[in-house]
Amino acid sequence: MRNGSVRKKVNLLLSLGLMLAMVLAGCAPMAPSAPEAAPSAPEAKVYRIAFSVPAMSFPFFVHMEKQVRDEAARIGNIEIITLDGQDSTTKQVADLEGVIAKGYDGLIVSPRTSEGVAPVIQQVIDAGIPVVTIDRRAEGVTGLLAHVGADNVLGGEEQGKALVKLFPDGAKIFELLGTPGASPAIDRSKGLHNIIDPVGNIEVVCQQTGNFNRDGGLTVTENCLSSNPDVQAIVAANDDMALGAAEAARAAGISVPIIGFDALPEALQAIASGDLYGSVEQFPGGQSRTALQIIMDFLTKGEKPANDVVLLAPKLITLDNLMEAERIGEVPGLAPAAAPERKLTIAFSVPAMSFPFFVHMEKQVRDEAARIGNIEIITLDGQDSTTKQVADLEGVIAKGYDGLIVSPRTSEGVAPVIQQVIDAGIPVVTIDRRAEGVTGLLAHVGADNVLGGEEQGKALVKLFPDGAKIFELLGTPGASPAIDRSKGLHNIIDPVGNIEVVCQQTGNFNRDGGLTVTENCLSSNPDVQAIVAANDDMALGAVEAVRAAGLNIPIIGFDALPEALLAVREGAMYGTVEQFPGGQSRTALQTIVNFIVKGEKPANDVILLQPKLITIENFDEAERIGEIPQ
Repeated sequence: MRNGSVRKKVNLLLSLGLMLAMVLAGCAPMAPSAPEAAPSAPEAKVYRIAFSVPAMSFPFFVHMEKQVRDEAARIGNIEIITLDGQDSTTKQVADLEGVIAKGYDGLIVSPRTSEGVAPVIQQVIDAGIPVVTIDRRAEGVTGLLAHVGADNVLGGEEQGKALVKLFPDGAKIFELLGTPGASPAIDRSKGLHNIIDPVGNIEVVCQQTGNFNRDGGLTVTENCLSSNPDVQAIVAANDDMALGAAEAARAAGISVPIIGFDALPEALQAIASGDLYGSVEQFPGGQSRTALQIIMDFLTKGEKPANDVVLLAPKLITLDNLMEAERIGEVPGLAPAAAPERKLTIAFSVPAMSFPFFVHMEKQVRDEAARIGNIEIITLDGQDSTTKQVADLEGVIAKGYDGLIVSPRTSEGVAPVIQQVIDAGIPVVTIDRRAEGVTGLLAHVGADNVLGGEEQGKALVKLFPDGAKIFELLGTPGASPAIDRSKGLHNIIDPVGNIEVVCQQTGNFNRDGGLTVTENCLSSNPDVQAIVAANDDMALGAVEAVRAAGLNIPIIGFDALPEALLAVREGAMYGTVEQFPGGQSRTALQTIVNFIVKGEKPANDVILLQPKLITIENFDEAERIGEIPQ
């Protein structure tokens, strides 16, 4: 439902070393104390460290607070006093005056605004209390022990780069600003404009503050949409506003890329479902732990950091690298699965292993099983026969396998036996193709095939603004991807009214079918201007037929197979829709294992990855680009 890529084979866990990768901020990076070398627990004194944030109503600061408490527990003999500013500068100032009055040993503070809070931070320092600012800066303050944060300018630049990549020909966008005067709000907007302003074709048609909260993002987006219904993307200075914007866009029936900032668990879930395109990760846990280590190194050893500014390098999280997010373990259904205590036997049933798409899926599910450990994958090849697949699934029950991942050849033919598997107490996840009418599924994992078909339709409209005659190669009748991809295509081309489908036939998702259908259609329609196929096998068959006829017309496939990507690179195909089959496979297995091992069900029983059209312009974003000969 989100980029670069689960195409570049997603790492499932981000190492602490990566999380603490630092960017120079006009100075050399400081190496924070590693866990093994962190200050030893003081024997007698319990150090009282105040942790002051703008508002604990913001999930970002809730996570930061948990991380600083966890780090305090690890070090030992530290009491963390949380000071909730309640989104009020007056309240935060009063809290910090209390830090002086109560004689706390140290202060970690994220100022609501620099202008309003910096003077009292200076008072805390002047009282002899060491201070580390975190996330947000306090301008003009002298004597700080350190500032720890993300490089918000670079983070904003990541948002800008994504926009330029998504819209090389330009776009109209909304910009949802953060709280006025807050350094992250200033820096993130600066970074965004560092990228989009020189390009010159990204127009900010609405720029308003949502004050870093969801209601603000919702209201601003509603207001902006009323006067700018043709907006093409939304950029928000944090995830709360981005999620509010997603609500407003959904209510208005508009689907545009929305990019947030913070990589909150709910935002990560929204990326997985397609409600958000992406979010900038700034590693708040790494910030919290580093800040506390700096304070304690100073209090227990008198050591100051080598540099008084420590900036972690942010990165854009999209569907392609979703599992690299710091907080992915907090997202139900997406948390990396743990190795089971006993060996699990999981059946993996597909319509036919003669389809390269399913060969790739099977390899990815085996790789994920090896990564998790103690899992045996049993591959069941349906051999393009509903009867064979039904018999295979009856065997799943008879053999008492622990779980089933299945892509039904057809819903009508296979759904009844899938229901039998579920009724036998075996957890089932469908993948790629749905099983209609089945109850009790653990989840369905797939690509949003309707959106994928719409990507094909948008490409046609862009290529032929004055209209065109096209062939449509349909997939296997009754297969949900075939139905949905065709629906999406027609969602776009039918209202336009000038794209005429002069031949519409099934090629049954195979190359010979695509070749034969295209040959037959060309015999009666030699003036065809484009071909759209419901998968790459048929598209590649169409390529053969078109080449034999001496024609040169755009052909658009679906699946982003390596051979199709090669055809795109060489110009034999215009494009193909990427649906991230590797991501589907890994997610499906994790969902099964998390349920068996931990009893966890996914937050949503439908997990749809957002497809995207791969052309020569964004060729390197394909999941399987590494399989293409250079």
